[in-house]
Amino acid sequence: MADEGAKIAELYEEFIKDFLLPLFAGGEAHAVRALPPGILESFAYSTPSDSEIEFELQTLMLRAASEIAPIDALPANDFGATGMAMALHNLGAITDPMLDRTFSRGSIKVMREWIEAIIAAIPPPRTRGEALSRHVIAERALLFQREDTVVKNWAYTYRFYGRPPPANVVAMPRLRFVKEQKSRRGILDILEEGIDDESLLGLLTELIARSPVTQLLNLQLYPRLVFGMATLAVLSDSGLRGGIVQALIKSGTSAVAQPLGHALRELSAVGAPGEYLYVALAFIAELQVLEVLDERAGHTPIAEPAVGDEELFAAVLPAVILHETPLASAVALSETDLERVRRRAELRRQQAGDDAVEFARSILDRALPLPVSSGAPVAV
Repeated sequence: MADEGAKIAELYEEFIKDFLLPLFAGGEAHAVRALPPGILESFAYSTPSDSEIEFELQTLMLRAASEIAPIDALPANDFGATGMAMALHNLGAITDPMLDRTFSRGSIKVMREWIEAIIAAIPPPRTRGEALSRHVIAERALLFQREDTVVKNWAYTYRFYGRPPPANVVAMPRLRFVKEQKSRRGILDILEEGIDDESLLGLLTELIARSPVTQLLNLQLYPRLVFGMATLAVLSDSGLRGGIVQALIKSGTSAVAQPLGHALRELSAVGAPGEYLYVALAFIAELQVLEVLDERAGHTPIAEPAVGDEELFAAVLPAVILHETPLASAVALSETDLERVRRRAELRRQQAGDDAVEFARSILDRALPLPVSSGAPVAV
């Protein structure tokens, strides 16, 4: 048992130093050995033996988290964030082409099962700190790029995936007519290609769904988005909701209109309590109001005779603003800004159509304001 504990501790140190820290400090992140779900609890309650590494990692993660919402400290020994990091590590490792060999191929099935088990073990975030911890890890991992190198000489062509070519392969380049060609591929492309033509994106989207902040900032992966309880809890935190909105409006609402419209439709269809509807509507309305004030981009819904998801998304603004609902009174704006929002709301009414606005109003009629937020996600 002592030997086993020492091996886990050694693996943890390698994982922090070679994989997790480079995510935030920059440089190259390297996969260590595949991480089984059985060591999740040990990893979650461990700390690096090097106090400088621990301090640097905590500082960098806190800095990244503070870009989304105010936070004084991130939780220590966060089980969910640790699971997120381990599953993302294994997802990167499973794409290693070196595994696609006769005597290594069996490990792919095992690693997939390990990833699924770790994902299943990740609980919903309970606090702002937990939501932000797992988000900053997932956000950095989604920026992964693998550098592949093709080396050609007068006799052979070599391919090195995610590894630098050995010195002997590129030695004497003039004499041996050596040419190198490097390319970078993002993690989404790599996972979509998958293994044996089987995409791994499904595993990634299942994992990212355990981080509601990350999911809401990557809606291109979720055309059939559903507002789950964890997502609504995160959106009920005004600080988190504001940070998510600010991040989304940087690229405009055109990419998020369809999934958010779909999620609102589904929430209404299942007869969700009024408090749930209020949280979803407040998020969509705030997103559209701040986009008007930000003026970076506009959104034109797809013209369809029926009330589609994009029409419903666009209809929320006129339903809230033009009909002076209680939710509109919660939007504190100057008279000048309010007039700009009203003009945008009228434009959205024309684009979405009266049927869509009436549909949005019917949802608003069932919405109930939340109690005053304490700054942490409520148990919705």
